[in-house]
Amino acid sequence: MAASNGGDRKAMPLLGPKEKSELEKMIYERLVAHWNAHGSSGLLSPGVCIVLDPGGATIMSSQPADALAAVEIRTLFTALCHLSADGPGSMPRDSLDSLATEATSSLAAQVNRIVPD
Repeated sequence: MAASNGGDRKAMPLLGPKEKSELEKMIYERLVAHWNAHGSSGLLSPGVCIVLDPGGATIMSSQPADALAAVEIRTLFTALCHLSADGPGSMPRDSLDSLATEATSSLAAQVNRIVPD
């Protein structure tokens, strides 16, 4: 019998529901801390992203090349609703919960596309 190429195996997600829930809490905490320190304009500035690496989630001003996953905050729907043509805009703190949910979905999808050899 020939060796399987993996096509008949069901891929296991690297981030399941429990891990995604933990990641969402971590991202929410990072968003709140960043919002408290820099305000909403600090989150909505161009290039600011949530980066996932082996150490966890971090908010950075630019995306490093070696990140497991990253999403620019301005590209998430909740953030897009608060952008302004005149500048970064303003986002209320109560929007951070939905922003964390969207960021988690994006990051988890990127991580779960990683297929082990």
